[in-house]
Amino acid sequence: MSDDLIDTPVELGAARSSGPSLQSMLDTDTRPVPESLRDHSYELQGTADVSKSRYTDQAFADLEREYLWRETWQMACMEVDLAKAGDHVVYDVAGESLIVVRTGSGEIRAYHNACLHRGTKLRVDSGRVASFRCPFHGWKWSLDGDLVELPAQWDFPHIKDHPDSALPEAAVATWQGFVFVNMSDDPVPFETYADKLIEHFDRDFDMSDRYRTLWVTKEVPANWKIAMEAFAEGYHVIATHPQILEFTADENSEYSIWPDSPRTTRFVNGFGAQSPHLEAISDQQVVDAYLQFASGARRGDADVSKIEVPEGATSRHVVADVFRNGLESTYGADMSQKSDAELLDAVLYHLFPAFAPWAGIGQSLVYRWRPGSTPDTSIMDVIRLAPLPTDGPAPEPAAQHVLTRDQSWKESTAMAGLADVFEQDMSNLPRVQAGMYSSGKKGVSFSVYMEARIRMHHRMIDQMIETGLARDGRPTTDLDAHRVADG
Repeated sequence: MSDDLIDTPVELGAARSSGPSLQSMLDTDTRPVPESLRDHSYELQGTADVSKSRYTDQAFADLEREYLWRETWQMACMEVDLAKAGDHVVYDVAGESLIVVRTGSGEIRAYHNACLHRGTKLRVDSGRVASFRCPFHGWKWSLDGDLVELPAQWDFPHIKDHPDSALPEAAVATWQGFVFVNMSDDPVPFETYADKLIEHFDRDFDMSDRYRTLWVTKEVPANWKIAMEAFAEGYHVIATHPQILEFTADENSEYSIWPDSPRTTRFVNGFGAQSPHLEAISDQQVVDAYLQFASGARRGDADVSKIEVPEGATSRHVVADVFRNGLESTYGADMSQKSDAELLDAVLYHLFPAFAPWAGIGQSLVYRWRPGSTPDTSIMDVIRLAPLPTDGPAPEPAAQHVLTRDQSWKESTAMAGLADVFEQDMSNLPRVQAGMYSSGKKGVSFSVYMEARIRMHHRMIDQMIETGLARDGRPTTDLDAHRVADG
């Protein structure tokens, strides 16, 4: 809907920006489009404000810790991080800590990372070990989680050989090269929990034939929801990333909510077409701007010299061909049947609460968010995947690069031009967090369509907390002060 029609009455939730829809862009693709991109859905989530206290209040963060982070499936690491027996990753989230390990038999298990004597963390860093030995008093567990050494065993007749002497475990699932964990006593099976995500990626967006070229972890000065929400919509592009407006159909982005699979949502931003915020520009201008940007974002070996738009072609067709050829040259992988959309568009899925893989080839990123030590901080992970070369062994996966709150994304040289975009996003976050303490307005006002997924995620958090409180026979008083209102 264009600005001059903003007052025209329409059904709530039906209004859309002027310009081509994502589906109309897909109609002009030069290759068959993945079936999953045609599977789109929207459900109105209301217009009620969301309380600012959800981003600042320690009591609400405690409820999330107990009833969200302990009850949901979360990506802990990649299988490649657990290549050999004893390889392990320490996964810390909301005060909990797990050791995710490859056992001697080849299984992947996740143990609670606390000595059963006096609670000392067994492991602080990821790595490879033959066993887990407590540094305080020397209690030792095998890779299978069995207690195998207890100094002064004579004084612990109630411990050795007791069934509870084994390290307690969390549930584990593997999918598309990722390892997921769930600390619930009775978790929903991962296949049910992530059904829509699994359906789409297993059919159309296989990530198992990729390798990791980047893994950066950074502390962020904002609540985990604020950090996550900064990557959940294209609405912010006009003010935050104005340098990409010439080739980004930002306000024409498509947002999908599937009522029968609410834990998976999707945001698709079409690239290779201009923003509706600009006056009309030529396809040639779009191509020139896009390729200049891409040369700094390491999108294959794109030749940024002048590439003319042939008669009858569109900017999307031309840029997709450049990236198609560049990726084939760089990785030796056959891209001939990959659609323009897979090479160009930002197709960002979200698995509740905080795992976000990009589909397609051109934008092969994965995001993860976790709460920090206070409600005002969080941890964000960025992973980039690339196609495996057709010849030769798989390259070594990129190691984790950890950045502190005060460090810039630019200090990770592997991020290249992406760092500039991330720095723009990060510049907003502390200001958003600070604004949550303002007394001028008590709530956050989300849009009806573009930010509907965000409002829905808040409702889902409330549902999980309410279910947990009821299960434990606790009153809902603490939740009531922050609950998302109906309507």
